[in-house]
Amino acid sequence: MNQDRKNYIGGSDIPAILGISRWKTQLQLWAEKTGEVDVEDISHIEAVELGTELEDFVAKKFERKTGMKVRRAPKLYAHKIFSYMGCQVDRLVEGTDELLECKTCSAWKAKEWEGEEIPMEYIAQVMWQLGITGRKIGHIAVLIGGQSFKYKKIYFDEAMFGAMVAKAVKFMIMVKEKTAPMAVGADNAFIQELLPESDGEIQEANDLNDKVAYRQELKMHVSELMGQLDTIEAEIKQAIGEHKGIKTDQYIVTWTPQQRSYVDTEKLKAEGLYEKYSTIKSSRVMRVTKNKEKDNG
Repeated sequence: MNQDRKNYIGGSDIPAILGISRWKTQLQLWAEKTGEVDVEDISHIEAVELGTELEDFVAKKFERKTGMKVRRAPKLYAHKIFSYMGCQVDRLVEGTDELLECKTCSAWKAKEWEGEEIPMEYIAQVMWQLGITGRKIGHIAVLIGGQSFKYKKIYFDEAMFGAMVAKAVKFMIMVKEKTAPMAVGADNAFIQELLPESDGEIQEANDLNDKVAYRQELKMHVSELMGQLDTIEAEIKQAIGEHKGIKTDQYIVTWTPQQRSYVDTEKLKAEGLYEKYSTIKSSRVMRVTKNKEKDNG
């Protein structure tokens, strides 16, 4: 199986392709696969390191809780038809056609695992693993905040897997043809990294007229809402006065001092140090004005 990440779709990629990943959009994944941006190395991040180190603990805890025996998966698995689709599996359940995915998360995400809940991106990842390996049941075990352990089942859904494969095929065609997916809201900052320069030309794009108009309308409403928010906050602060806060039937509002550090640029300039240590970073700024040529036409 092709292990080149740019020409390979694995279990960690499929949530982004489906548009349900909280960490990466389809456009961001496309930019990585096409080489438009470098893939960030997250292996050194402590949370990632701990997740890897705790995988064995989670697997053994699952064994103790369920009485099942698990073993490490001996290989990388590939789709029977599309060789660029594949997956790695944390553990296989011995004597069955079942597998185990091990996860860790912070206590702040405990609500995502309440009752029968499983985060959507993990359901997609396990479903992908089941379809690729040809297994029928996937167990997902999670250590939450180092204090709570849960495990749940995911049953293979052939129709869902088929839809995932179809989307993966379409996505890889877009990668090969260098056709970018449509951007979403989460891409707003990323677009700056993907398209840092301009050629100086302004192009006709009448099909975007309605979107630009709607953008202007939204900006106007946002400005109005922010003005209302400022007024309400000022009134609440005035009511708090010199007290720590106020309490209503439903809310507790506090207004307390806090310290933060900042760089005194004026002092640095006076001492001749500002220019020495400052750097200029170029970025693109989007501005919208009326097209006077059309108005005069």
